[in-house]
Amino acid sequence: MPKMLIPMVLKPSVRPLKYYDIVGDLMLSFLANRRITIIKQVGDSAVLMTKVSHEDGSRLPIIINDKDELIRFVKIGGIDFMASVNTVLTKGIDTVIIDVKGGRKVWMHDRGLELMDLMVAAVRAVLEYVGLANNAVVFDGMNGFKVMALLTKAIGDEEMRALVGMINEVVSRSMKSIDLFQTFGNDVIIGGNTMLKVKMYRVPLSLHWSTKLSAIPVARVYDFITFSADPSNVIRRLDINRKLLEPLFVKNPVDQLLDSVGRWLNNDYSLIYYMKGIIRGLIRGGDLEIDRENLKTR
Repeated sequence: MPKMLIPMVLKPSVRPLKYYDIVGDLMLSFLANRRITIIKQVGDSAVLMTKVSHEDGSRLPIIINDKDELIRFVKIGGIDFMASVNTVLTKGIDTVIIDVKGGRKVWMHDRGLELMDLMVAAVRAVLEYVGLANNAVVFDGMNGFKVMALLTKAIGDEEMRALVGMINEVVSRSMKSIDLFQTFGNDVIIGGNTMLKVKMYRVPLSLHWSTKLSAIPVARVYDFITFSADPSNVIRRLDINRKLLEPLFVKNPVDQLLDSVGRWLNNDYSLIYYMKGIIRGLIRGGDLEIDRENLKTR
């Protein structure tokens, strides 16, 4: 991310100080005991902050463990808050984040969200199969969604990289016979860059530095509308957003995840075929609850 940023939208619909005063308590569950990166906006430019100066002159990572600290950064221009995928006391990754990003064609097409809903549901089905039943979908504030789950302990990058590869394989095999996927599938990317490369994620309910939309939890991607992520609307629906975030307050055990990833790394393709069957069953059985008027499968 560049040091100097130019926002698309200069001001959110609600003053940041008021907004974060209302949503800040809920955000603390994701901020506490993690390294924080802040995008600070002053006027029409924004700057990345990763460290803060202390009284002795040293520059140390930003840690936010209470709302007063959060508000202090908002008062100096903090607009966008991102947390590390592990705590300050651990190595590895304890926050699973699978990116599902759509390109312009998908977002502009009237059935684009239908495809993204299918793919997000497939990602969640894989996570549930590998033992991560406590997961949630969060709009990233710009052009996609993140499927998130927290773990009882951190695991290594190699295992997480294998998880992303396994998910891509399962989803592509499950969707390849669907006409909608054949037409627009190349415009949707399932990846792990947030978790593996950036290693920081936009905290749920944080504002996006450029769009000024909130990173809101989503019940169904198919029903998502941008207006839902407008800060003024997020405040009005805070109880609903809190309910949708509840799965992220329960950490998932890692034994089944590590076992599944190990099988994948050992080329046990029966795992892939079994998960593919689960996803195809969801699609054919109607359990994904989407509009299938024009959904064709071979």
